[in-house]
Amino acid sequence: MAAQATPPPSQGKPVGASRSVATFKVDVDLVLVEVGVHDEHGRAVGNLKQEDFRIFENGEEQQIRVFSHEELPLAVALVIDNSSSIMAALQELRAGALDTLDLLKPDDKVAIFSFGETPEMVEGLTSDHEALSVDLWALSPYGGTDINDALYQAAMYLGQEAPNRRRAVILVSDNEPSSDATARDFPQVVRAAQQSGTPIYSVKVGYLQHSKTFFLTHSEPRLHDVEKICRQSGGELIDTRNGTTVTAAMETILKWLKQGYTLGYTPTNKQLDGTYRAIQVHLNERADLHTRKDSIYARPGYYAPAAR
Repeated sequence: MAAQATPPPSQGKPVGASRSVATFKVDVDLVLVEVGVHDEHGRAVGNLKQEDFRIFENGEEQQIRVFSHEELPLAVALVIDNSSSIMAALQELRAGALDTLDLLKPDDKVAIFSFGETPEMVEGLTSDHEALSVDLWALSPYGGTDINDALYQAAMYLGQEAPNRRRAVILVSDNEPSSDATARDFPQVVRAAQQSGTPIYSVKVGYLQHSKTFFLTHSEPRLHDVEKICRQSGGELIDTRNGTTVTAAMETILKWLKQGYTLGYTPTNKQLDGTYRAIQVHLNERADLHTRKDSIYARPGYYAPAAR
């Protein structure tokens, strides 16, 4: 969710040796929030300190107990549109996804999900770039477009399999779901992303004229479902149809992830009632921050655990 910085209200590279990374030993009730800060040109802001942030839950300020700006290892789920509607852009999609592998570090892991009429996990989290490359080139378009179910499964998978990594889902698609794709609705996808702490990013591909038929057969709200999912999960959409390449869009997203911040707090509300808790992250009122036009991206909330 974007917010102005105001007061509150090819072939893959061979895998090398691992580098040391930050780890957290935290209480089970700690809420961790991944935060991205971008300047007015969309570039990651990477020089902030803990005292520059304030975090609120349901309007009540919380004490930041965990702060990290380390380059935590990534766990990325590439969710690739494999439907017949994407056939014209498939070559660029594959090339951009392959180029992304060269931008990753040895500790980073990638999973691949593809979807047409139904989603499928093609490859679980791995650092084996050669295997990922083979999987990407093996994709063959077919059938419809069940975007929501693919995003739901990818977010849930990362939350379960990579709890100690900086997680993200990157969707590469024309973002046009089939009219009969009803496995998961919009709120279910948003809840899965928020609960797992997994921002969803969208690299929109295709051609501007390609969408005319889609506009005639879908209601206005569904045209923006993916963009809303991105915002409500703390991610963002990049539209490549106006000249940006898939590779450039992927590189931008990875820079955002690697230069992000991790904030952690123990909620003052200790009730285990399963209710939704809104999260707001703001920059402090430091003079040099107050005059800037930075935007903050973070999940806007989470569901508290329910007592058994």
